[in-house]
Amino acid sequence: MNSHVASILQELVFFLSLVCISETLRRLLRRAKPQSRAVEGLLICSLVLGWYSVSITLVLLNKWVMTSWKGGLPFPLLYTMSHMVLKGCFALFYLKVTCQPLGLPSRGACCGATLVGVMTALDVAASNMSFLFITVAFYTMLKSASLIFILVLGVLIRMEKCSFGIAGTVLLIALGIFMTSYGETEFDVQGFWLVISSELFAAMRWLATQKTLHASGLSAMQTVLFMSPASSLTLAPIVWWRERHKLKLLAEPKELQQYILLVLAPGFLAFLLLLIEVQLVKVTSSLTLSVFGNLKSVVTILFSIVVFGEQTTGLQWSGLLLALTGMLIYARIKNKSVAVDSLAHAGYQALPQEAEELDGHGDTAEVETKGVDDVAPKAGDTTLPATTLGAKSAPVEVEEEL
Repeated sequence: MNSHVASILQELVFFLSLVCISETLRRLLRRAKPQSRAVEGLLICSLVLGWYSVSITLVLLNKWVMTSWKGGLPFPLLYTMSHMVLKGCFALFYLKVTCQPLGLPSRGACCGATLVGVMTALDVAASNMSFLFITVAFYTMLKSASLIFILVLGVLIRMEKCSFGIAGTVLLIALGIFMTSYGETEFDVQGFWLVISSELFAAMRWLATQKTLHASGLSAMQTVLFMSPASSLTLAPIVWWRERHKLKLLAEPKELQQYILLVLAPGFLAFLLLLIEVQLVKVTSSLTLSVFGNLKSVVTILFSIVVFGEQTTGLQWSGLLLALTGMLIYARIKNKSVAVDSLAHAGYQALPQEAEELDGHGDTAEVETKGVDDVAPKAGDTTLPATTLGAKSAPVEVEEEL
């Protein structure tokens, strides 16, 4: 067995062992103390460890496939398109098994899902091809810049509000990414621009996903199903243009069988990653998710050093730390902004409701003096949700998408 594959499997077994330990402790504790907060904490721990195991394994596996499988995969775009097809198949299978309705999306929902599918295909294709030129460590560091594109595009289309605090965090992240790139000893221009292009596509995909999910009422799994045809059809002509002469390698039954097995594993991991992410979003706040996401970037780099023997410099680590700090500050700003908006919305809703109840009882003066402060939570109350997608850290994995 290839040494790289053995190392990747060891990484996967390591995280899965931690997941098993966490889940065992959670189930034992739930029997003894069902209402304990430790039970919820262990659930989050299990989900995060599962997220790490699938996501990091997927990134390392894609890097191995692109550069080491039989001397390097000759058709990376076909490999990416195969994943798009598999995701649609897995989503359809999941909806059928769980007896969930497929739904009949409106014209607007179809257009939104199509746009998401197109941007997803271009994002993942560019990301996968970048592995042919740059290391996993440098790739992961560059991917941290995705938040910059999301913020800039969000402001341009008026989905995000700009402030001095947010502008400052963008500059901080940009400076960190510049330091990371400047510290790369084997800088490759083509690989660099492929990652930057993937981040631009990812930002457009992320904003389109937010708009589509909010406006159409589709679930994450339905969105995956409806975007799969657009993703596959987007890559099909590019595959034919760039790789049609290499596809004859799959004419032999043995080669075709090996390719199918090669595609199934990461395709299933990408689908499993979606399920874990959806569940993780349900049980954690956006700030918690961003913290774990930033930590995952560091863990991915560490495992890329262990598996592929990649080299990093002190300047790169300093730049990455600066960029991650900027992301955490941004998440804090967004969290506070969402909390203030929620309080204001609750206050404005309370006023007409109470006025209606007191109508005719001569107590309108009290209602007129009621404001947002009267509905504020007590000290220590953290139950207000932070649900906007903008509060999350940008996706940094090659296959982390809807």
